[in-house]
Amino acid sequence: MSEDPGQEIARRDEMLELLFWFEGEGLQASATLSAMTRFLTHPENIVRATLEDLVDRGFVVKLGDETVEFRLTEVGRREAARRFKDEFSELLSQGHGECSDPACDCHDNPAGAAECHAARAAGGHVH
Repeated sequence: MSEDPGQEIARRDEMLELLFWFEGEGLQASATLSAMTRFLTHPENIVRATLEDLVDRGFVVKLGDETVEFRLTEVGRREAARRFKDEFSELLSQGHGECSDPACDCHDNPAGAAECHAARAAGGHVH
């Protein structure tokens, strides 16, 4: 990708946030290229290249052989939680990935939010 590095970074952030949102809303834990492209304004070839870059960086893992899906890694989930919180904190009364327990670490700590989010997704963290 030979463009402004700021645009590449913004696109990576946007895709991490989208995967995090998919998980947090219970839509799906992983997403196909076409599912992600429907939510983004970028052409499929750019989305594919950016996802491959996120795989190379260890933020996303590729699943499947025939129908390839992309899922956040633990590192990717922490980064996505931080970026999502930074991007949308002013719009949300309860942060994405945060639970309803006001004493939980997820409200003040991006890493705590990622852990809380993952535990709730696995059915082990209920308030």
